[in-house]
Amino acid sequence: SLPPSVAGEMAAALTAWTVHLVFVVVLGFTVFVSQRRVPALFCGAASPDESSSSSKASAPAPVPGGGDQFRRFQRLYLVCVLICLAGDWLQGPYMYALYDAYGFEHDEIAALFVAGFGSSCVFGTFVGSLADTIGRKRGALLYVLTYVLSCATKHWNSYAVLMVGRVLGGVSTSLLFSVFDSWVVSEHARRGFDPALLSTLFANVQAGNSAVAIAAGVVGEWAARLWPMRTARGGRHLPLEKNDGSIVFGGFCTPFDVAAVVLLVGGAAVSWTWTENYGAAGQGGGVQGTGSVVLASLKAGTATVFRDKKVLLVGLISALFEAAMYSFVFEWTPAVKASPTDRPPYGEIFSIMMLACAAGTRVYAARLAPAAGSASNANVTLVFAAASVALFVPSTIESPFLCLVAFLVFEVSVGIYFPAIAVLKSKLIPDAHRSTIYNLFRVPLNVLVLAVLLSRAPGKVIFAASACLVALAAIAHFDLHRRLAQRDDYKGQDLEADSFSDQGDASSSAKEGTQRLLDDDSNATTAYDHHQ
Repeated sequence: SLPPSVAGEMAAALTAWTVHLVFVVVLGFTVFVSQRRVPALFCGAASPDESSSSSKASAPAPVPGGGDQFRRFQRLYLVCVLICLAGDWLQGPYMYALYDAYGFEHDEIAALFVAGFGSSCVFGTFVGSLADTIGRKRGALLYVLTYVLSCATKHWNSYAVLMVGRVLGGVSTSLLFSVFDSWVVSEHARRGFDPALLSTLFANVQAGNSAVAIAAGVVGEWAARLWPMRTARGGRHLPLEKNDGSIVFGGFCTPFDVAAVVLLVGGAAVSWTWTENYGAAGQGGGVQGTGSVVLASLKAGTATVFRDKKVLLVGLISALFEAAMYSFVFEWTPAVKASPTDRPPYGEIFSIMMLACAAGTRVYAARLAPAAGSASNANVTLVFAAASVALFVPSTIESPFLCLVAFLVFEVSVGIYFPAIAVLKSKLIPDAHRSTIYNLFRVPLNVLVLAVLLSRAPGKVIFAASACLVALAAIAHFDLHRRLAQRDDYKGQDLEADSFSDQGDASSSAKEGTQRLLDDDSNATTAYDHHQ
């Protein structure tokens, strides 16, 4: 057992020096794994075989399809998606703080968060189908528009206006986590790049996302301290009168203004550099009859999920793991407090967790990316199991230090999860209804998160429930990997080609799908010009 002095120190409050020390350790670990033959963020991709054979004297040949063209394509996508993600990260730390500054009670604030997840659950299914129909590029621009409008509502000290903003934010979130992935997977295939390069691209997106999150936290804190909160009329400062309908500037409103500017820059980059691509319903079509086409796309996507066991398992993994992740977001803050009056350095702790997430992404790229022709790695199941154990720790102990260590283990698994699930989605989900299916996956996710928000359960119970959700995700991943490994034609083939074959309804091969995209490129361009 630990000496009493050490045990007492672990149970005590997290001091600034303790957090500094943890920061240095995690930073060193992140730098170490980043040097283990992992592709750089804006460099060309190395093959999975290359990144897993660092002990060999000579490096294997690069994955076919890389080179300058892929580097330019990767850079184009990374710049656009990371700017748009920065617009999202700038808002997160100040959402609750802004509502609290307006004088709203905890239950009223919880209702605003419920509205956001509820709108994502309800409208997300339709906006995914809409993006497949009108085009993924337009879907990305719609994300920018809805999120900028959501940021604008934060200036009103009005519960009704803030509720509208949360609904718009839920729609924006659904678009963010569907249309960008759908666009890059479709465009990657259209340009003829090797499918194995997708795992590196998604790993780089997650690594960049972690870096953007850290930078957004610093910029947001700077923006929030620029000017004090005051009303447009009379210049009244805090405290404000709750729900008085006044327009407010400065303070916690400023990070949302910065986010709006960043989002507009991202929208301009998307508008200038991306070409349009569509799902099956939008190929060569116009805007007439969009409603019926969207409904047809929604029905086809739903049928695909329930007809193909592999697609269904991907959806279960996504919903279970991410529901636990969002529940963790709500509960980690009180878990690192030794007492109600304790105020640990939340900003630095957040940065440490983002560093751990970035380290997980590097571990995935170096050691866990699937081999060429594969979609999954069996060891990812063990990662999920470790994440489940890490989330169970805060439900059994009171030590803020041990909770922080457990949270860092979980964040490493989050860094591994995102590129792993992105590769599975890119290989198993048919491109014809990709955005639709991505958003269908978010329906059970949002239902689970709403259940957490509305349950008002103690933090320990929520952590235990989250651990169970991740354990179920591990079981689902094990089953999915087993199904993929049992296929006779699994090795060396693009699994998107046979994603319907479990029930005897085989889809076209990946080669035929790619050729169809090339053949239809002129039609898609004509439709794009017509929409413009």
